[in-house]
Amino acid sequence: GGTGGGGNGGLRLTSAATAGTANLGGGGGGAVNGSASAGANGGSGVVIIKIPDTYTATFSGGVTQTSTTSGGYKIYTVTATSTTSETVSFA
Repeated sequence: GGTGGGGNGGLRLTSAATAGTANLGGGGGGAVNGSASAGANGGSGVVIIKIPDTYTATFSGGVTQTSTTSGGYKIYTVTATSTTSETVSFA
């Protein structure tokens, strides 16, 4: 696979393409010319939010996230949502 979690390309008659790694945003493996197998999906990405530690981010219920505090900042990493309508608010 490629850098950034890219999937492996398929090999003619011996293996199918593989998907990119989740949360690294890499592309999926390519199909083989003349093969019946298709290319694979790309890996999902992440959203990183960095705010001063005097603020707090509040995420809606369908958001999967982790957080850490470093150097006067809160850093949130969002790795999944349950729908495309999730929200975040700051206070």
